Amino acid sequence: MYHGWQSLVETGSPGAYRYTNPNTQHELQRLIQEIVQPLGPTLMQIPDAPSDVAFLESFTSQMFARRGTYGWNHSWAGDMYHVLMYAQLQPRVLYEESLLAGGLKGSKVLVMADCDVLTESVVRTIVEFQKNGGLVIADGEACPAITPDLVIPRFTRTKQAAKDHAALQDAAKKLREWLDPKYSRFVESSNPNVVTRRRTFGTTDYVFAINDHREFGTYVGGYGLVMEDGLPSETSVRINRGSGHVYDLVAGRELMTEFVHDSIRVPLQLGPCQGRVLMVTRRPIRDISINLPNAASRSDSISIAIAVTDAERPISAVVPVNVEIMDPEGRTAEFSGSYAAVDGQLTVHFDFAANDRVGMWEVRVRELASGKSATAFVRLHASEN
Repeated sequence: MYHGWQSLVETGSPGAYRYTNPNTQHELQRLIQEIVQPLGPTLMQIPDAPSDVAFLESFTSQMFARRGTYGWNHSWAGDMYHVLMYAQLQPRVLYEESLLAGGLKGSKVLVMADCDVLTESVVRTIVEFQKNGGLVIADGEACPAITPDLVIPRFTRTKQAAKDHAALQDAAKKLREWLDPKYSRFVESSNPNVVTRRRTFGTTDYVFAINDHREFGTYVGGYGLVMEDGLPSETSVRINRGSGHVYDLVAGRELMTEFVHDSIRVPLQLGPCQGRVLMVTRRPIRDISINLPNAASRSDSISIAIAVTDAERPISAVVPVNVEIMDPEGRTAEFSGSYAAVDGQLTVHFDFAANDRVGMWEVRVRELASGKSATAFVRLHASEN
């Protein structure tokens, strides 16, 4: 979500968001062109990886203790979530109804922030979770019927952004020191300012790395409330799998990696506010093929079959693909654009118009993982031969 509607469009009368940085419109345009359009169809097909860290949002506490986020992260619970991200954890939000319906199954860690008041049934479920080896992390105001394995002290923001950021990262560091001997992450960054997240499809992992390193700038930084200028970061992202091929979906190339202690290590240099999406496949991408008819007539419908393969069979991944369909005069035709090759395969159905230019049409396909491309042709006739 982007605040500052009036920095993007003209409105009849000015409002409170009028003074949001006017450069927002240019950055949002870049983000849409470079990330949302080419990668959106792919990311929509890839679910989050199952998480074994649960973050309890207690409706009971919100109603009876006036705690919680109420849907937006302005409270201590929101700050606790930040602590977990800086500690390289990937929590999933869990509500009391889901917890009672077996939502803790598969979880190793339960985090409770702003959980002063809980129902008896929720308490029994959490106590049973602990008896079975689950770890409970909470703040000092947790429901007295629960004895946390680790207490993270609450603190209130001082409205001094640098000081508050340091406090969050210090809490994350202490959490890591306690948790690391007891818990193994699938993905983590050596730099806490680079936040990671993982999704999966088949045998392929998708690792997000976002640079959150910032300092005060000259726009609103003088007030000390917001560190609005990004800074570069270096990190090493560890992925807990013994083998794999790593592709940068933003840059469209395979990355050099090293294998250390049965894990993949990926060194990254991130610019200010920059991010990466890494696709980690079991088999390498070797080839891209296009299968379509040699000829067609006006008003015909054809199928363009595309496969991203290891030279033998399609890759078990969702691969971002860009398709260009060009008429004989070099004009881009409808149905060109960004697609997702699910399980390494994609079929684009293309309809020729009754007045389309006859001659040789060209189909160009480029997959955005390794950058490989292919070209195929179909001759369009005025009438069926």
